[in-house]
Amino acid sequence: MTVSMTTNKKVNKIAVVQTGGCSAVINSTLAGIVENAKASGLTIYGLLNGFEGLLNNKIIDLSVLTKEQIDKLRNTPAMFLGSSRMFLTKEIFKAIPQKLNELGIDALIMIGGNGTMYAAKVIHQSAVEQNIDLVVVGSPKTVDNDMFGIEYSPGFGSAAKYIAQLVRDISVDLESMKTFEQVRIIEVMGRSVGWLAAASMLAKRSEKGAPHLIYLPEHDFNEVEFVEDVKKVYEENGFVVAVIGEGIHDSEGNPVGSNPFADVKQASKIYGGASTYLASLISEKLNLKARAQDLTMAQRCFGALRSDIDEQKAYKIGFVTIEALKDNHDNEMICLADNNEDYYTIALEDVGGKEKKVPDDFYDAKNKQMTKDFKEWIMPIIGNFDDKYLSLSDMK
Repeated sequence: MTVSMTTNKKVNKIAVVQTGGCSAVINSTLAGIVENAKASGLTIYGLLNGFEGLLNNKIIDLSVLTKEQIDKLRNTPAMFLGSSRMFLTKEIFKAIPQKLNELGIDALIMIGGNGTMYAAKVIHQSAVEQNIDLVVVGSPKTVDNDMFGIEYSPGFGSAAKYIAQLVRDISVDLESMKTFEQVRIIEVMGRSVGWLAAASMLAKRSEKGAPHLIYLPEHDFNEVEFVEDVKKVYEENGFVVAVIGEGIHDSEGNPVGSNPFADVKQASKIYGGASTYLASLISEKLNLKARAQDLTMAQRCFGALRSDIDEQKAYKIGFVTIEALKDNHDNEMICLADNNEDYYTIALEDVGGKEKKVPDDFYDAKNKQMTKDFKEWIMPIIGNFDDKYLSLSDMK
């Protein structure tokens, strides 16, 4: 899949845009881009609120940032430049290269997920069709970890660590209250893939500990089976913590609990409401007190619990993106090699709009648990995640 697409164009002026959803480390990627661009004598501009900023002349010179400001940028969650969900029409795709050309921009860096990479490919095509010499490259980012072609994406490690820590704490909380509250159903982000739900398994303090049940969107959800699963765990433990990916669906593809919605025409589906529905279902069928818990938008941008490994990778990806531009790469997504120093590239057409699912060998569908292989895979991404708690069962 690694390809070599190069251009003879000399890059001097670069525009960078952040698109899609936020993360705890996307600004680290921006910091790496700015720092290396400045060190390389290149001028770097930021488009505010995506391409809305470009089309409305809301553009800032990032080259003026000081070393102290860049260091602060690395520690800032969410999106420094602001995001956008503006519907990119055929006319807008045509206007983007035109506007960049008018501004004398040689290259466009797009930081985002698989949807962003698809848009980057279309923008590059639009520039070629209009005979505009514009270099376009992508820099990966998504908490969902659904980007095709890379093992894991910047943002995922921090979101996964946050979810694992909260699920652990919620589980300890529920166990202490199990005489009057028995079931907690925790809904996590991830859209139609279950990487973040899977990460909750790190919260387990023992083989049979919470979370007792994990449900991924990659596998059809069966309500009858779910009720039986909860009943069995409750009878064994006296309380139940179940984690569900927000995109779980039945065998016919219908979302559980509520219909997905989107705030703009071309946006990815945004899910929610499954945990509320399932908590009501358990209360009705098993006569147990069940509570739904949505971990909120903090999952993707909570800086205090971010993974240091994730942050460093995000920064380095930004840094090597500039190296790739200096090496004349074009129409590609820039990825960090395993040695955390070098880079490799993937053609935008090979990643844009595609989705990476959790593989079957990472999930025990019968017992609703992640496998040992998954744990061995995720631990190096999260970093240190020691269990420093004490429970009554530890005294036995």
